[in-house]
Amino acid sequence: MRLLVDTNVFLDFILQRDENCKNALKFFIWCKQNKNQMYVTSMSLRDVEYVAMRKLHDKKKANSVLADVYSLCSKVIGVSADSAINAIYEDYKDYEDELMIQSAKEEMLDAVVTNNIKDYENRGIPVFTPESIISLSN
Repeated sequence: MRLLVDTNVFLDFILQRDENCKNALKFFIWCKQNKNQMYVTSMSLRDVEYVAMRKLHDKKKANSVLADVYSLCSKVIGVSADSAINAIYEDYKDYEDELMIQSAKEEMLDAVVTNNIKDYENRGIPVFTPESIISLSN
């Protein structure tokens, strides 16, 4: 599968946020074992770098975190002008999430993986949590 991974999945792992950290790790391992392709938006990489810098206060360490995220992914996709414009005209709950949805649709990806499902429901693309997509394949 070709999966767009939301920023919060990477941050849950990096920041070791409760149970979500364990689920993110299981998801990354599952993707690797099953040859699923993980995609990330350039916008998400920027958000990860910002959070890493705020937490670590060290550019080299923050860049290392960014490199780790990049190494997990098959491809970094941009948020195109078309995606940004299309997102404006959708009935979205959160513009940033709508940008992710529009980018996934434009790249013809199979699904979005996020821990924020409620803002992605009924958007024309399947959406899963890391835990739910793993259980779907079992």
